[in-house]
This record gives sequence, structure tokens and C-alpha cells, in this order.
Amino acid sequence: MKKVIFALFFVLLLIGCQEEKKVSPYDVLDEYIGSWKENDYQKMYDTYLTNSTKENFTYDVFLERYEKLYGDLEIDNLTIEVLDKEQAWEEETSVTIPGKLSFDTFAGKVEYEKDFVMEKVIKEEEADSWTVHWDPSFILPDLELTDKVRIDSTTAERGEILDSEGNPMAHNGEVFQVGVVPGQFEEEKSLSLLASIINMDEAYIKSQYTLSWAQPDYDMPVKKFLLEDEEIVRKADEIGGVTVTRVKERIYPYGEAAAHLIGYIGEVSAEDLETLEGYAPGDKVGKRGLEQLLEERLRSQNGQKIYLEKEDGSTVDIVETASQNGETIQLTINSNLQQTLFETLKEEKGTAAVLDPSTGKVRSLVSLPTFNPNDYVLGLTTEQRQALENNPDQPTVNRFSYTYSPGSTMKLLTSVIGLENGSLDPNLAFDINSKEWKKDESWGDYKVVRYYENETKVDLESALKFSDNIYFAKVGLEMGPEKYQEGLEKLGVGEALPFTYPTVKSQISNSGTLDREILLADTAYGQGEFLLNIVHLASIYGGVINNGNMMQPLLLEEEPEKVWKENIVSEEQAKLLQTSLRKIVSEGSSQKANISGREIAGKTGTAEIKMEQGTTGTENGWFVSYDQQDPTMLTAMMIEGVEAKEPRGSTYTVEMTKRFYEALRVSQE
Repeated sequence: MKKVIFALFFVLLLIGCQEEKKVSPYDVLDEYIGSWKENDYQKMYDTYLTNSTKENFTYDVFLERYEKLYGDLEIDNLTIEVLDKEQAWEEETSVTIPGKLSFDTFAGKVEYEKDFVMEKVIKEEEADSWTVHWDPSFILPDLELTDKVRIDSTTAERGEILDSEGNPMAHNGEVFQVGVVPGQFEEEKSLSLLASIINMDEAYIKSQYTLSWAQPDYDMPVKKFLLEDEEIVRKADEIGGVTVTRVKERIYPYGEAAAHLIGYIGEVSAEDLETLEGYAPGDKVGKRGLEQLLEERLRSQNGQKIYLEKEDGSTVDIVETASQNGETIQLTINSNLQQTLFETLKEEKGTAAVLDPSTGKVRSLVSLPTFNPNDYVLGLTTEQRQALENNPDQPTVNRFSYTYSPGSTMKLLTSVIGLENGSLDPNLAFDINSKEWKKDESWGDYKVVRYYENETKVDLESALKFSDNIYFAKVGLEMGPEKYQEGLEKLGVGEALPFTYPTVKSQISNSGTLDREILLADTAYGQGEFLLNIVHLASIYGGVINNGNMMQPLLLEEEPEKVWKENIVSEEQAKLLQTSLRKIVSEGSSQKANISGREIAGKTGTAEIKMEQGTTGTENGWFVSYDQQDPTMLTAMMIEGVEAKEPRGSTYTVEMTKRFYEALRVSQE
């Protein structure tokens, strides 16, 4: 009896072991999917595919299809989901398991359901297993071996940048492209001639038509030209082996006049591809100016479609992303003002801004010297690019984004602060009987110097008319550092300028405080460590002209008008300062700004760039002005190196401002 019981137990044990050896098709499918996600195509094929699949598809076909299509279509984020894990399979020889596939391609996301047909493999010596039926539709929906996978693109256009009147400042147009067909070009005879016509180095031209991928019958691009350069292009076209075609390109109609403001586009670099999403080699991206700052809005998205072409010519769409043009963006800039201001100052070094004090809209913004942004998109050699970047006059530096010492234009800010906090009585006159002054002997040899000695009883109007340094130094000292600094902060000093185009933040001093008497005195009349951006300075003056409300500077027409700093002075105080600004020109130190038919008002400033008192250095000349007959246009201008100009100092800037107003009148007639 014991032997019978033992035998029964042994049989049951064997049955249990066999049951434990049963392999689930779901487990096999999970392993197969794991190999798929790891791109282990060899294991997928050798270990998991059915014999019938291998008879229909060789490993080379299997591998080539996966690797090529996954690479060409940029397949990523592959997800394979088993939808039903509850089927009974123990007694089945074939099981169909529903699944779902999804993945991203360059043309969008593909998502579809696909059944996995699992076939049992019966083995005598070991546990049964399962294999997977495979066909190409596991790569793309409805894909068959004889299908051709096609890609179609729809080109979208980059958004344009328009001025306030709708004139294009950056738009998509056509240019000439000069090329060379190597097999038809007689280098010895024609290379030097072509170089002289298109003003390019011979070595550079040769490098373009001898690139590694060049072929004798290929048209190799060399240089692009604007349509207005037709005569140059025509001469080049007469040379054998030289081709001329029209191609699409980004064009900047105002060229040098708006270079720093608008910027330019260029091909994405390796660094760009590391930091920017959604770009591929060969794409164009904003490199400077508003082209770069507004890249996300201006950039276009080409349409992409992946589809199958069947043997009978019919097609099956797999995925499609519609093309999307970039936004068209309208600026507050008036291109006529921009061009006129540039033409007036094109031989100078400096910066200028024009804005409407009543709205805050910036109408013009220039930086000199400059460059032509069209050169960057049409093609610069390495030498030409380096020549621009190494030019001692720094034409690629954007001066309107930086801060500068404002010179005596600072005196209006001191007046605003003193009037607003009540520490300045405009009718109280200081007795100033000498050209030099210092508070006491604690200042050592340091003195404040006045350049006009017209009056000895100096009140606010007189001090502004003749830009009296001593008067404003005293005003600053009597106000004290705390009140003065608080007043500057109320004018936005020390905070980021709320302007679409980023600028360097203004500063009160190098340390951020006015903790020394001499520093406070110097700051009050415009020669301390105080630094201000030209748009910010224009905005503060605009607040006085706008009867006390300082508007936020605007660069985009879509931006709502908004008061940035309210009641920087009362309306009555603003009127008083407006009167003084007019008298500076009509009776005071800036009479050269008088223009027939206009009532120019404004304030000059000369900022001395030197290490210490008693030494000489360079000078920046300032003039902030407007026409009181038409107070909707305020002009702030700064010119570098005015110590070497004629007339010298800020008087030269006054003269250039006068020329701008006169040129503007002519252009508007």
C-alpha cells in the first residue's frame, strides 16, 4: 500500500513540474517587445519570429526595413501596449493578442491598433514556447513589403516684420544666386574675372565649387545678390560656366538703417541645435535683433506628410502635420523716421531714439556705426565676418541696448526728484559768485566747475538755461543721498526697463549707493557713476512732456499703452519744466537748436569719460529735445567723441539734431 501511495505522489509531482514549465504567450510577447524597444533586431528575428515569417522575410529585409524607416522617419518614443491579458491560452495552439502601437515621427505622432498572432511551438524535451507572426505593418500601419514609403513637405514662410505703416522691415522675397558648374567653368581663364565682378576672394569662390559633394554637372552656389544688384549679376552671367538663378531669401529693405534693431537670420549652428528644440541642420533661425528676440513667433513650421505608395499607384496616408506660417509682427517704428535719423548720423558713432511721450511708442532706434544685415544672409566670407567683428569702431555693437553717463541731461532728473519730494524750491536762488566751488575743505582739491557765469543769483530756471553744475551739486547735497536715491528709484532706475528689446539695467553708482558727498554732488549734475539707457532717458523726459505721467516704452503695435511711472511730477511742475526746456533753446545754452517754424525745447549734456578730475578724456555729447508745437516726437541723441568735433562738445549733437529735424521736414514735404 505504501508503494502505491508513493507512486501516486511521484506522478502528481511530475504533473506539477510539467505545469510549472508551461510558458505564457504573454510572457514571450513581453520579452519580444522588450527586445524591440532596445532595437535588438537580431534577437527579435532569431528568437521570437515564426518559421513562416522567416520564410517570407529574410533577416536582411527585416533589419533593413526597421533601421532605415526608423532612422529616416526619426521614430522616437515608441510605446507598445498589450490590450487584453485575460485570454485563456493553455489549450490553444494559436492566440491573437490585441495591441496598440504609438510613436513620434518628424511629421507627427502615429498611433494604431495591431494584433499580435502568437503561435505555440511544441517541444518534446522541454516546455512548449511561443513565437510571433510578423509583417511590415508592425513598422507602419498598412505597410506591405512592396510599398514605397514617401515623404512630402509643404514649405511655410517666416513671419514678416512691419513698421507702423505696414512697410516691410524684414520680409521673404527673391534674390539672385550666382553659381558655378565645375565641368563648364574654365578656372584659369575665368576665376579672377568672376572674383573681381562679385567682389569675392578667389580662394573662397573655388572652395565653394570644389566642396566634397560637388560633381562636374552640379550647379554649386557661390554668392547671393539683391535684385537691385542686377548689373553685377548680369556681368557674372556672361562668364562661361557661371549660372544665375532666383531663389527665396530673407530681405531687409532698410539695410544698415535698422540693422541693430531688426537683426538677421542665419543657418542653425551646432550650438543652436543643442539649445533649441524643433530645429534640424539647414534650418534658419534668428541670430540678432528682433529676428532673434521674436524667433518663437516669427519661425515657421513646414508641413510634413508620410504616406505609402502601393504597387497599383494608390496611396495611404500615415501621418501629416499642416504647415504653419510665422506671425507677422508690426512695430511702432516709423521707417521714414528711422531712415532719416540714420542718414543724418551714418558717419557718427553713437545712438539715438525717437519716441512719442503721450503713448510711449518708440518711433526710431538707431546704433552707429552699423552693418548691412543683408550681407549676412547673402553670404559673408570668414575674412569679411572677422573684419566686421574686429573693426575698432565696433559696428556690430548695439549701442542703444547699453547704458551711458547722461552728462547734464541728468539735471532734468535732479529737478524732477527735487520738485516731487519738495526739497527743491524753483524760486529759491543760490548765490554763486565763482566758477569753481567745493562744499568745504573735506573735499580736498576736488571742485565743481561751472562753464557759464551768466548769473550770480541762480534759481532753477537759470540753472537749467545755462546748465549750472554748482547749482545742481548744491541741490543734490541739500536733498541728501536717501531722498535722491529714492527719487531715482521712482523713475525706474535700478529696475529692468519694461521694453521688448532687452537693455542693460540703469545704475545709481558702481556700489548701488550714493554714500559719498562728492559722488552725490557729481551725480546730481551728471558726472558721477550714474548710467542710463537712452530709451530710459527719453522715457523720463517724456514723462515731463506728458504732464507728469511717464509711459512704458513700446516697440510692438499690439502692446497696450500703459503708464509706467505715474505722477513723477505734478502737472503744474511739469509745465514749469517744459517752459525751462524751451528757454534753454530760445535764451540759454542751446540756442543753436532754434529752427524756423519750430519751437524746439530740450537739454544738452556732455559726459566726460576720464579717470580723475584734472585729466582729459573722451566726451559723449547728448541732446534730448522735442518741438513744443508737436510734442508727440521726442528725440534723444548721443554722439561719441564730440571733443574732436566741430563745433565741440554737446553743441555738435545739437547741430546733428537740428539737421535731423530739417531733413525730416524735407522728407515729409
